[in-house]
Amino acid sequence: MKATLTIEEFPIIRDALKREMALLEAKLQLIKEEVNGFEKRFNMSSSKFIQDFEQGILGDDQAFFEWWGLVRGAIKLEEKMSKIKAVLSS
Repeated sequence: MKATLTIEEFPIIRDALKREMALLEAKLQLIKEEVNGFEKRFNMSSSKFIQDFEQGILGDDQAFFEWWGLVRGAIKLEEKMSKIKAVLSS
């Protein structure tokens, strides 16, 4: 679905996207801090953790589900931020 915007609406949309980007960046920073805590706690990189966890090697400790959710959430945020950056740069 495509929407047609007037020239007066572009700055409003751009400002809203910039605010959203700032919020997403702050949220991503908090997630990364939590992920770093898990990496230190378990002495493992998140990429290694995801690989082992998804293969069932690590078991089902609640902390692993939290870590997995944080990593997946960070990926989704980065994807959304990438889309917003593409719109802002056009």
